[in-house]
Amino acid sequence: MDPMGHLELEEVGKQIAAKCKGLPLALKTLAGMLRSKSEVEGWKHILRSEIWELPHHDILPALMLSYNDLPAHLKRCFSYCAIFPKDYAFRKEQVIHLWIANGLILQEDRIIQDSDQYFLELRSRSLFERVPNPSQGNIEKFLMHDLVNDLAQIASSKLCIRLEESQGSHMLEKGRHLSYSMESIDFEKLTPLYKLKHLRTLLPISFQHGAPLSKRVLHSILPRLTSLRALSLSNYWTVELLDALFIKLKLLRFLDLSRTAIKRLPDSICALYNLETLLLSHCDHLEELPLQMEKLINLHHLDISNTSFLEMPLHLSKLKSLHVLMGAKLLLGGSSMEDLGELHNLYGSLSILELQNVVDRKDAVKAKMREKNHVERLSLKWSESSADNSQTERDILDELRPHTNIKQLQITGYRGTKFPNWLADHSFLKLVKLSLSKCRDCDSLPALGQLPSLKFLSIREMHQITKVTEEFYGSSSSKKPFYSLEKLEFANMSEWKQWHVLGNGEFPTLSHLSIINCPELSLETPIQLSRFQVIGSPKVGVLEGMKQIVELSIIGCNSLTSLPFSILPSTLKRIQISRC
Repeated sequence: MDPMGHLELEEVGKQIAAKCKGLPLALKTLAGMLRSKSEVEGWKHILRSEIWELPHHDILPALMLSYNDLPAHLKRCFSYCAIFPKDYAFRKEQVIHLWIANGLILQEDRIIQDSDQYFLELRSRSLFERVPNPSQGNIEKFLMHDLVNDLAQIASSKLCIRLEESQGSHMLEKGRHLSYSMESIDFEKLTPLYKLKHLRTLLPISFQHGAPLSKRVLHSILPRLTSLRALSLSNYWTVELLDALFIKLKLLRFLDLSRTAIKRLPDSICALYNLETLLLSHCDHLEELPLQMEKLINLHHLDISNTSFLEMPLHLSKLKSLHVLMGAKLLLGGSSMEDLGELHNLYGSLSILELQNVVDRKDAVKAKMREKNHVERLSLKWSESSADNSQTERDILDELRPHTNIKQLQITGYRGTKFPNWLADHSFLKLVKLSLSKCRDCDSLPALGQLPSLKFLSIREMHQITKVTEEFYGSSSSKKPFYSLEKLEFANMSEWKQWHVLGNGEFPTLSHLSIINCPELSLETPIQLSRFQVIGSPKVGVLEGMKQIVELSIIGCNSLTSLPFSILPSTLKRIQISRC
């Protein structure tokens, strides 16, 4: 909206800002709300609101105005978040799953993209704030400002209870959604929980690490909570589930067993006909799923990523309601690529193992890999065996071309002598990480320099590679080769002797270089290495490019261990040079 086209808005906006008294949270929250109102009368309605005049109100009037302006379904979603304690960082997906399980997201909006809009709308009004530096890698997390959390508590009308803050069993009995701290609450001694027959959500909160869950809780308390829609046992060290538990919890829609040491799922879990979300990620000891999983006719979301499954149960393709399957691992044996083709809703990571069992191109076509537009991480692996026909192997890999949404790709044990052209296709705009390993018959590398977003490249155990030529960089792009590359690794290249460098400023963003166990690689003089721009010296004419190197590792490369330290770049912070 152009403010110059609505000059009256400027004056009203100044008056509203004055009422915020310079408080950043109030200004941010109201800005998010006013952004959606293009008419002057809507702004004036906010200015004239009686909420500004409420005496001794603990919640900022601006926050209350923003809440009142929400549509009814978003009010319910926001008030549910009162279940989270202050300073607790939550994931967007976690909140959306809980909303869906409790019927807070409209039926027509339950697909992933529409559910996201609920969360994004609340975030746009600054009711949710992004955690700047999440503790777990790149996992995006959010929290509520303390005052926003107080507002959620008021809005929830005490239906959401945080156990450590509860005032006696009377408050517990009124609650419908309950969270508790795994570190500070002895769950086993909470006898009032026996009375919570109408409890809908039971959510343990862990700020640090998990704890063991007693058998008394599993066998005596949980089976009594027969109205549960959402149950989380995530982060508990020991969880032994008996059939009797799920026979009682027939209304369950959301079950989170992630990051537990569970060894098996009871068969009775297949009787949870209302179950919509099952989270099993990081269950390191879980090796298989029950055989009758197809009975879960309402299962929409299944996460089996980072489990120890040897293979993905192929009967999961019979789950016709499944919208999201994360962490799939397919071991090709008695199964066929056609089974993989039937899995239309794969998300996140996919591993396809034992590809030597695919005998021709027609079988690879059946996998329908190019249609799997939500797979972001793909691993293709052949076990060691002699290739019957290099062209057949190339045809098979050609048909396994992923969708251009792919972000990470790993190819291991490929048995062809050449890679298909798609591997260097610049249409892979999102590909940031590529690993090629144990492709022992390949005698050349594709034009990987043309991948526009590639940041991490690892090339290992490719024993037919004797030289890296101009082909590695490509020539069709106007940008410098490897324009985005930050980390480059070569390792265990036993026959690699020559590395041809263009000298045209390739690798302009490279900061980490590793050359490990490449005993035949010979650079005749340090000047040649300088020309390659790993090490720069004004005396030999430093080229633009890899002058940003901060970490250099050269191990087990006999010809590269006598470099003069006087020509190391000033940016270098860590160096490791040694003979094996």
